[in-house]
Amino acid sequence: MSAPTHYQVLKVTRAASHEQIRRAYHDEARKWHPDGFSNRSAGDRELAENAMRKVNEAWRTLGDPTRRSQYDDVLDADLRGPQPTVATGIRVDQGVTRVDPRLLDPEFLHRQRRYQADTIDNHQAAALRYGPWLALVTLLIGMFIFTAYQGDDGGSSTQTTMAGPSLGVEANACVRVIEGPQLIAIPCSGVYDGRVIGAFESGGACPEPQRTIREVELSNGVTACLGP
Repeated sequence: MSAPTHYQVLKVTRAASHEQIRRAYHDEARKWHPDGFSNRSAGDRELAENAMRKVNEAWRTLGDPTRRSQYDDVLDADLRGPQPTVATGIRVDQGVTRVDPRLLDPEFLHRQRRYQADTIDNHQAAALRYGPWLALVTLLIGMFIFTAYQGDDGGSSTQTTMAGPSLGVEANACVRVIEGPQLIAIPCSGVYDGRVIGAFESGGACPEPQRTIREVELSNGVTACLGP
């Protein structure tokens, strides 16, 4: 069961004048004043105290024209149901219907609306300011990843070891063939005779014949397989 409104506490209608509300307040205050219950039981005294709190709260709100107007707005909002605005300010505290005092402050309501408007504006401005940069960064990262996968013979340059006899140079190294014959590793940015893609001893064969452009029999009897 919902708590009574301030109008119901004072037994007046919402159409009551200020003078009618004032007289109703005095009538209820005289009825429930604790002094009249000093010789009654503890239960009656507690009942009177609770009723007096409700009466005082009702008069504090309805006795002030501005607060009454704001209270009426809140009552109307409750009748309409939840609205996408400031939270409903009515609550019940120990049987007393109370209104969030901020809702009775026009300055607070103005600041609340201004804050909500500024928040929306700031979010829109941030999206316009940083959106193009985020899109550009995402595009550059995508291009970098795509290029990395496409580079250098499908990733063969990442090979660092190679099965077979030792050649004295690392697998996939760019080499020149020197007197001996022997292999010497040089930077791939210079002129080189080939790239080491394999090796074999007597009776063997290059592991990737389709990529082999040159076979070099070295002085130690090992044959190196060079690719482009």
